[in-house]
Amino acid sequence: MDNDLFLIAVNLTRRCNLTCAHCYMDAETRHSGGKDELNTEEVRKLLTDIASRSNETMVVLTGGEPLLRRDLADLVRHGNSLGLTMVIGTNGVLLTEQRVQSLKSAGAMGMGISLDSLDPASHDSFRGCSGSWEKTLAGMDHCRRHDLPFQVHFSVTERNAHEVQSMIDFATASGAHVLNVFFLVCTGRGESMSDISPARYEQVLRQLVEAQENSRDLIIRARCAPHYKRIAYEHNPESPLTRAQGYEGGGCLAGIHYCRVTPEGAVTACPYIPDEEGSIREQGFWEIWDEAPSFERLRNPELRGKCGKCEYQKLCGGCRARPLAMGGDLMDADPWCGHMPSGRAVIQPLAETAADEISWTEDASRRLERIPGFLRKMVRKRAENHVRSLGEHTVTTDHLSTLAAKRFGDSFPVKRPDDRKPVGGTKPLAWTAEAVTWLEQLPDFLRDGIFTVAEDVARGEGRLEVNIRLLRRLEAGDSSEPGLPWEDSATTLLNELLAQRSPQAALFVRPTLQNAAEREARRRSAIVVACEDVEKVFSTDLAGVSWSTEALQRVESAPDFVRAGIKKAAEFNARREGIETIMPEDLTRFRNRAMMKAVRRMKGFG
Repeated sequence: MDNDLFLIAVNLTRRCNLTCAHCYMDAETRHSGGKDELNTEEVRKLLTDIASRSNETMVVLTGGEPLLRRDLADLVRHGNSLGLTMVIGTNGVLLTEQRVQSLKSAGAMGMGISLDSLDPASHDSFRGCSGSWEKTLAGMDHCRRHDLPFQVHFSVTERNAHEVQSMIDFATASGAHVLNVFFLVCTGRGESMSDISPARYEQVLRQLVEAQENSRDLIIRARCAPHYKRIAYEHNPESPLTRAQGYEGGGCLAGIHYCRVTPEGAVTACPYIPDEEGSIREQGFWEIWDEAPSFERLRNPELRGKCGKCEYQKLCGGCRARPLAMGGDLMDADPWCGHMPSGRAVIQPLAETAADEISWTEDASRRLERIPGFLRKMVRKRAENHVRSLGEHTVTTDHLSTLAAKRFGDSFPVKRPDDRKPVGGTKPLAWTAEAVTWLEQLPDFLRDGIFTVAEDVARGEGRLEVNIRLLRRLEAGDSSEPGLPWEDSATTLLNELLAQRSPQAALFVRPTLQNAAEREARRRSAIVVACEDVEKVFSTDLAGVSWSTEALQRVESAPDFVRAGIKKAAEFNARREGIETIMPEDLTRFRNRAMMKAVRRMKGFG
């Protein structure tokens, strides 16, 4: 087995602005700790050392809370200049718009943002800080607005395991590229917590495997859960998620393709294996990586107990930190695995064949170079083995497209007309050049939503393309009635009432409330909207409109800060159309109308 370093976590600090119940570092508050932290030059030297052998390594700068380090952007910039893939793992609370712009400018590839519940109170309790949920979601908004890719990190426990599907739906809707579901190993402050039961562990892993199979817009991965590999193989032996098909990621990489560096410079196999193998303050990083005794044991494991008898020992191998945390040996059986060995032959990883030379076309090579460095070697191996299996000798872009369609490697989704994949078995629609230009001129935070609306409408009308005529028609909307003039006092009152809502909610609710106020004015045969019309709209009893279960669930899955506005707007629309029960298709129609009205309003602002 090669020992290429795919991933390294650098804990920059023990300081943190939160007190999370599960923290493996037992992180200190922002006002203490940090005396022995690696300084800027020491971290820069570490990055230079890593890049001297491999620039195909992903470096995760984490903590504690790494955003408390004032030199974070400088460290990202240095690593990026060396060709390393630099990402940041954060709780998101300090991820302001200015910080996002700074980190993106420095060369950050993305952010890993922790979110442990869709219930604000539950998340805040778990994180030990009131208001952290809203700030974390705001951090995601800033990333999305400035096109800085982000992942959602969800630590699953007994208290929130029921939220897994909701978190998958949220991550998809929020524009995250990846959902990483972490399974706790009870160390640090996590020692005081009870992990989920082995039965629930299996249940959630199966749920994740099935969700990934059905997801085209989101990469879903289990972390600190090597059993994910076994379950993926049980579900589908041809799954590209296992080493049986050549994929090294997703299982336990500790000491094999991954390690971490503590804030004081010690190197350990993973955050949950506390044994220090050396210090980068005393010797070179690669010397530690190559010669650490524990790393050698992990690379050539002699597993004990049922893990040593299991047919999945080469694909899974169990978590090595859990038996250690319970007072056992590194090689003892994983106590959280419910599988019993079958006695069948050990399933072997896909071997790399070097008997013949495989070449790459120029276009395929360029596409490979666009894949993040830490994935590039895996994708190269997978592609060349695929070509050999076909009896061919050259990798082309068609081969890479075939692999991408199987959800391997570089399938990071980007919802743009010029780079789409079929969704749900439907053929991708063509976009005319004029339509693409129109879309790209919209504000970033509207663009993906309008893209979805346009394709939904085009498919519903049986169209094979999105053209400018369709977009112009949608932009014109269904407002056949000319708008009434407004008294200044009525406009002021509307603005005051909308100011009580978040800017995001106000933007989309405003057109509906304006229309409703104008209808009230017409009902009393007035030709100008007055304050009484606005007051009537805001005080109207909407009890006459009911909701289907599916439609209500869809609204309740929306973020808390827009949920009330969406619900009120939908009920106003239903009353206008004489609808007694709101259905999911009504919500889609109302959303499309609101999005297009938002486009007209934004263009009016210039």
